[in-house]
Amino acid sequence: MSITVSQKYQQSNTDFNWLARSMSRAEFLKLRKRRGLFWTSLFLSLGAVLIYFAVLEILHIVSPAAHGSAGGNVNLTRAVNIMTLIGGTAAILVGANAGAGDSNGVFRDLVATGRSRVALFFARIPGAIMMFWPMIIAAYVVAALVSVILAGSYAVPTSANLIHYGLIVLLSTSFELLLAIGVSSLTVSKSVTIAVLMAWEFIVQQLLLLITWFGSFREILPLSSIGRLSPHAGGPLRYVPGESTLVASLVLVGWIVVATGVGVFKTKKMDA
Repeated sequence: MSITVSQKYQQSNTDFNWLARSMSRAEFLKLRKRRGLFWTSLFLSLGAVLIYFAVLEILHIVSPAAHGSAGGNVNLTRAVNIMTLIGGTAAILVGANAGAGDSNGVFRDLVATGRSRVALFFARIPGAIMMFWPMIIAAYVVAALVSVILAGSYAVPTSANLIHYGLIVLLSTSFELLLAIGVSSLTVSKSVTIAVLMAWEFIVQQLLLLITWFGSFREILPLSSIGRLSPHAGGPLRYVPGESTLVASLVLVGWIVVATGVGVFKTKKMDA
């Protein structure tokens, strides 16, 4: 009898894992088929890095006395900040499209098949990751290779720096991706989510960080946390002085938990 129960449990677990993978692949294919989204996200992630280093190299070739090499640690840190900002924009686009996929009536059909609403929500996350991560990872690999190969007179980034900066890029852009999925699941609107998050990222948070009398309260802003974790040499990202790495990490995790929780709650309450 115990063997039968165990076999049933294993079969049930296998069926669940297969269904989860199947739903995640379906979410990925749904995003991948949107050509405009794919090419725009690719341009904002990999394309932005290619353009940045291409311009640096052209300037160096035309006037090597006035412009240094395209590589080196100094240019890698600037590229990381570009990927954090512009790549984060690509992450918002992908996340908004992943989370607001219910507006076309597909959600109603999936719920009618008896699938869990919570499972439908969480399937969006790996689907969006499969869409976005290859782009941003490719962008960082290009930046790392150029920074080493074309370092010239600049200091070559160490292995520790390469790993550290890579984790920063993946963390910051993944944060934007998950935040966009949660917000778009709440609003069920791609355009509203993109507009709200872009304004929040590039206008509202920037202004709040400038208001110094808010003091340490500004540490709850995710932009400050991302800025604290990012390389600071030549970077445009502001952060609250004195904010620790631990606090910055906890703030990002907290925002992700809240956004995911809101997305799950809205998905469970949606009319089907």
